[in-house]
Amino acid sequence: MPMHLHVEVTIAASPADIAAVLFDPSREPEWASAVESVEILDNALRPGARVRRQLRVAGVDATVTTEVESVHFPHVLAMRIVDGPVTGSVRYDVLRTAEGSLVRLRGMAEPGGVVLSAQAAMLEGPAQTLLRQDLERLKQIVEG
Repeated sequence: MPMHLHVEVTIAASPADIAAVLFDPSREPEWASAVESVEILDNALRPGARVRRQLRVAGVDATVTTEVESVHFPHVLAMRIVDGPVTGSVRYDVLRTAEGSLVRLRGMAEPGGVVLSAQAAMLEGPAQTLLRQDLERLKQIVEG
């Protein structure tokens, strides 16, 4: 059973200022609590570019590799997990609003191996909370 995640936050900044942090994998450890480190395998932010991330989730270490499916800087970054203990996808949308920008994260994860599918339903709520906190950290960084 896949986990479906959706969190949003409004940030008082332009889409370009947000995407400069959000779309830069080397900055993920600053705001994404599960990301311990990143290895950029392909430098260009374009479809097919890959990044390997070392994660720590619920006390479990895991390595995942993502691949960019589509990018429209500074508004959209969509990736899929191509290697790791889960399969899935994540999409960031950055939309201009009167207050600044709405940042939307939508993801789908199908656990396997370390996390059984039956446990996915129990993890969905805590994962939503964790991602919401991550976007709040991103907000603090971008708003300064």
